Amino acid sequence: MDKGKPAPNADVNLRRFIERIDTVKDGPITDPSVKNAVSEHRKREQIKSMSTPLIWSQDELYERKVVFAGMRERALLNAFREVRTRLLQKSKSDNIVVLVSSIAENGGGTFVAFNLAATFALDRHKTALYVDCNPYQSTAEKYSAKPVEQGLVQYLQDYTVPLKRIIYPSGVERLRVIPSGVQSESAAELFNSKRMEVFISEVKHRYPDRFIVLDAPSVRTSAEARILSQYCDHALLVVPFGKSTTDDVLSGIEAVGRDRFSGLMFNHQ
Repeated sequence: MDKGKPAPNADVNLRRFIERIDTVKDGPITDPSVKNAVSEHRKREQIKSMSTPLIWSQDELYERKVVFAGMRERALLNAFREVRTRLLQKSKSDNIVVLVSSIAENGGGTFVAFNLAATFALDRHKTALYVDCNPYQSTAEKYSAKPVEQGLVQYLQDYTVPLKRIIYPSGVERLRVIPSGVQSESAAELFNSKRMEVFISEVKHRYPDRFIVLDAPSVRTSAEARILSQYCDHALLVVPFGKSTTDDVLSGIEAVGRDRFSGLMFNHQ
């Protein structure tokens, strides 16, 4: 037998071991190695239970300009993988919130934000959540595998709307979508509310291995990106080719805060 490979029934034995631990009433688990094994097993079981009603075909992924393993444009996929790697190195955590905002309006922020979330979800042991925080130019509906009925704006305005009602499966495995919902001229006030703070905390801790990407309006033409930056661990700014100056970039960095600013992504799409 190859000693480098686990026995065929290793996962079954681990599951039985977890079940025995769950039935113990004498006190909490104290052995660090056992705690890690239990935690990892439970995370995998949570991810397996995530249903995806419709997986997009390669043609549908190309149509939506979504990156995926095996795509022809290897350079594009590798660019997003490099961003993912650098963010993980900076945070050293599997539970982070990343803000994405374009320097200029219609600068490709949504393209970058969703594909970054899709890249995080490429890992079979990780999940990602894409949150559309742009109620002025919402495009999240095209990323949802189900018809959108309610979104973030309704959740923030109406305390009776449960969180689970605004989370939709995408056509990408392990990637969920929260659309912005109806248009709102008071988005700045909604994003600066206690309800928004609670929302971020809840989606961040629902799964301990979830990567959350906030797709914000342009940092140059709105106040939302500046407000949303208070909830993020990292902020990425998208620089559209030929549409921004050095002063625009510097202003954007100041808007999201130098302590959260993690880099620029140049968009030629």
